[in-house]
Amino acid sequence: MSLAFLGNFRVLADGPRFPAVWVMFLASMLIHTLLLAVLFAEKYVLSRKHCIRTRVLLFPCLWTGLWTLSSRYGAIGDYPSMSTALVTWPDFAQVASIGGRPLLDFLIALFGTSILEIDSLPLQCLSSNNELFQDSSITAASNNEDDNQNTIPLRKRQFISLLIHPVTILSGIMALALTYGGANVNIHAGSFYQTSYPQYIPKTEQVGCVVGPGSEFPDLQVQHDIWFNHSASLVKAGAKLIIWSELTTSVKDMDEEFEFLERAKKFASIHKVYLGVTYAAVDPVGQNKLVFITKEGNIGIDYNKAYPVPGVETQPAGPSILQYVDTEEFGRIGGGICFDYNFPHFISQASSLKVDLMLQPSWTWGPIGTYHQQTNTLRAVENGFTLFRCVSQGVSGIYEPTLNGIFNQKVASINAEHYIFSLPLQKRVATLYGYIGDSFSFICLAFSAVLLLLTYHSNKRRLELH
Repeated sequence: MSLAFLGNFRVLADGPRFPAVWVMFLASMLIHTLLLAVLFAEKYVLSRKHCIRTRVLLFPCLWTGLWTLSSRYGAIGDYPSMSTALVTWPDFAQVASIGGRPLLDFLIALFGTSILEIDSLPLQCLSSNNELFQDSSITAASNNEDDNQNTIPLRKRQFISLLIHPVTILSGIMALALTYGGANVNIHAGSFYQTSYPQYIPKTEQVGCVVGPGSEFPDLQVQHDIWFNHSASLVKAGAKLIIWSELTTSVKDMDEEFEFLERAKKFASIHKVYLGVTYAAVDPVGQNKLVFITKEGNIGIDYNKAYPVPGVETQPAGPSILQYVDTEEFGRIGGGICFDYNFPHFISQASSLKVDLMLQPSWTWGPIGTYHQQTNTLRAVENGFTLFRCVSQGVSGIYEPTLNGIFNQKVASINAEHYIFSLPLQKRVATLYGYIGDSFSFICLAFSAVLLLLTYHSNKRRLELH
């Protein structure tokens, strides 16, 4: 894991190739203490109890529950989650709309523990007077004795054993998950069955992305004219909504911020365009801001980044409250900045607020731009909104609540450029995750806690008897 993320802090292109190497190794060690804790807990339980349900479910449940707590209350969110390698598999990752990213982690872990059971449960272990999931330490002699007494034919018992084997159950679960995911990613709302495009394709509106330099080029940041000129070019191209990438520009104090925002409001009202400007405010307190201005020239969203990147951004965090504004053309619009989207519980406010379109100005660096896009688009799947990303040194574009939706667009964006996209005018899609949030994870955590407590009390009673 350390090797995979060695370039994480390479903010300056002409700087060291692998800066802060020791930080990466230390972070990897700390993150993996979570895995070690789960493995030690599993070893403790399995050394005293060998029920197949425990062997198969404890690790996935405990891992899912603890990782959800870590992503919710830790400093890095769901950044290095176990499911990272599979978020680009649309049919599988689409089930995040049911239980969020934790459900993906659970299914991956369940795959591992189920596979381990292939040779651990003899087909003859079932008998009419035994539990379906009995202790796997049954000896061959006791099995033979049960066979002599059991009235159920051996072949039938073998079939039942195979039917309830963890791999069989996992196969059924995955079949359902992939059927659900496949239907979602292949059937657009209103398109079933053999419906022509004009009957279900929503109208689109042109939207624009101004890609700024981020804090890597402070000389460019202070030249406000550049970014307003890029915005004017997008207006001429037909854009009705424009956002700037994270930290496109900067203001040195409150007076300059006031003048800058007045200019932005005037620009929006003259051109009748929605404008989301992003900038760094230096004094009196450092801020990383997104201000969204309506086409009437009013400020609809005035937001300060809630989750600064550890080790890179030193400014105080803003309130973790998702802001929104209602618009005539685009429905309800909300927004967060870059790393905010690594915290599912924060972005899930979009579901309770019924946000249709989420904006994500972002700035990434080094080798992480593509990876960040792949994982952040899960937020659209979980909450059913359309996502508009505008990113410096990353991937900009439009992402629907389905991972390979017909309007998904993306382009690799660098610095000092602008792009135009076709945004579908569609309402949010209600998702189960939007209603239950991380409830699945907390159920997993509760199940694990009960199992650990029962094992502890059972072991304590055993010691007292002896």
